[in-house]
Amino acid sequence: MQERLPKLDAIGELVDYLFVVDFRPDAALIVPRRWDATATAENLAAARRLIAEVGRVSWEADEIEPPLRQLVEERGWKAGDLFMAIRVALTGRTATPPLFDIMVALGYERTLGRLDRAIELLDGGSAAP
Repeated sequence: MQERLPKLDAIGELVDYLFVVDFRPDAALIVPRRWDATATAENLAAARRLIAEVGRVSWEADEIEPPLRQLVEERGWKAGDLFMAIRVALTGRTATPPLFDIMVALGYERTLGRLDRAIELLDGGSAAP
């Protein structure tokens, strides 16, 4: 975070998503260019299942990242597509600190809850295809 701060009082703008209780990302921002809303919802659901399993064992960035990279490789996806969809689902932003650190900062339950909300938004047809 320090490298991204022009001055210390700007930190609130960079991490305010950590403190929002009723978080609602923009569904259209969640959908990567190469995917549509349906594919994004399905792919986020696959990632969510994997994240839930990892979290039962360890909730550390270096434990969360490898299974998600393996999922990307197995499915033939671009890592940037899945990781950006997760990033926006969790923060509402496309530019943030490292994704896996964000997940740890949010915590297991809030991470899963925000992914669930994003999947529901996309399944509801709120995002443009």
